[in-house]
Amino acid sequence: MALWFDVDDLIRYFATSARPTGIQRLSFELFRQLSRSANPAGPVMFCRRQASPPYFRRVDFGALEVRVTVLMQMPAAPLPVRTHRTGWLAGGARRLPHRARRSLRMILRALRDIKWALSDLVQAAASRQGSLLGLDQFDAAGPDIEFTNGDWLVNLGSSWNVPYESAALEALQRQGGRLAVLVHDLIPQLFPEWSTHETLQEYRQWLHQTLPRADLLLANSRNTAADLESCLKGLHGTLPPVAILPMGGLQPPDTSRQPARPFVLLVSTLEVRKNHALLFKVWQRLMAQYPESRVPDLVFAGKRGWLIDDFLAQMHNAAWLDGKIRFIESPSDSELAMLYRQCLFTVYPSLYEGWGLPVTESLSFGKTVAASNRASIPEAGGDYCVYFDPENIAEALSVIAGLIMQPERVAALEAHIAANFQPPCWADSAVALIATLTGASDVSVLPELEYAA
Repeated sequence: MALWFDVDDLIRYFATSARPTGIQRLSFELFRQLSRSANPAGPVMFCRRQASPPYFRRVDFGALEVRVTVLMQMPAAPLPVRTHRTGWLAGGARRLPHRARRSLRMILRALRDIKWALSDLVQAAASRQGSLLGLDQFDAAGPDIEFTNGDWLVNLGSSWNVPYESAALEALQRQGGRLAVLVHDLIPQLFPEWSTHETLQEYRQWLHQTLPRADLLLANSRNTAADLESCLKGLHGTLPPVAILPMGGLQPPDTSRQPARPFVLLVSTLEVRKNHALLFKVWQRLMAQYPESRVPDLVFAGKRGWLIDDFLAQMHNAAWLDGKIRFIESPSDSELAMLYRQCLFTVYPSLYEGWGLPVTESLSFGKTVAASNRASIPEAGGDYCVYFDPENIAEALSVIAGLIMQPERVAALEAHIAANFQPPCWADSAVALIATLTGASDVSVLPELEYAA
């Protein structure tokens, strides 16, 4: 029984970006562990998709691992300086009729976005030219892939970005192969307002055409498993077997150094759902209520996402609260580990998550989290975190100020983490996944993994 892991979306992602989001980090770490794990029933192999028969090509994962590791550890390029200037144009605009001013604002906003996008392209070309991946760069020699009875094709990444061709799934099933898909969340279906139009189209095709044909769905949390049950049963009346795969996390290094200034850390892609805007308002109120010397910096660390142009414009207009808020774009894993080590504590105000990997990672570094009380986040954080309603500014302010102004509370939570928290390990996730895929011919019996009936 061969286990084929589809790394197509990982290659596609790193063809255009050198920094992973949580999904790419998760799939890459699991692939690394799976490539080193023993499968008693057959080989562990890697492949990518193509549009025409034989639909799948062998991939040399060892070569892919080396290249992705290099990209992930590259120092982040310095961000371009972005300013928002007014002057004679703004003065003249104030003398225009209201409708004309509105049209002028739309034009200026579009020009600003074009300027930022061009700056990003120039920066990427200057710092990473020729360094990203090609789609066929890691193709391995060997015969065409033919699945045999009982083989598994497993997708652990963002499989909705390039949904499977119907003909490819039909060929897999004709040959006796089975499909397992890890579902990270149902957010585009549950909250379409947080996604782009293109993402919604791809996601809905995946939801209607790929997931119902899977032989096994893997969920990253009990919350996601419950969303799957309600969503797929509502859409199709049936649900493939669902198992919950335990998540790992970034492992802490052995060394650290003290930061120049104390700071609180938020690790996430910069997008509407992650709720950075709430923390901007919280820090505004902290600055109004306490002496500046008592208010730590707030550091955003992550990749710039989508639907956040207005928020970035607000931040630039406010001069990032005169530098009290900082944005470290696309840190490497080593840079991210240092941020976790140095911060006072972390915050995670997301409006909805499939899991909440930064919460788990923060705890792995011994740092408590002021976290949203929504969806799977309390499942990830347990009693090692303090929680607030992510739509209640006053409550978020009270919780975060309580940690800042009472360091003994942070120390007590850190002691609880040190004494009781067991850092998750991707190697354990890989072992559990292999045991599940190979240990039962009936996938309704799932050893090692918790089964969601």
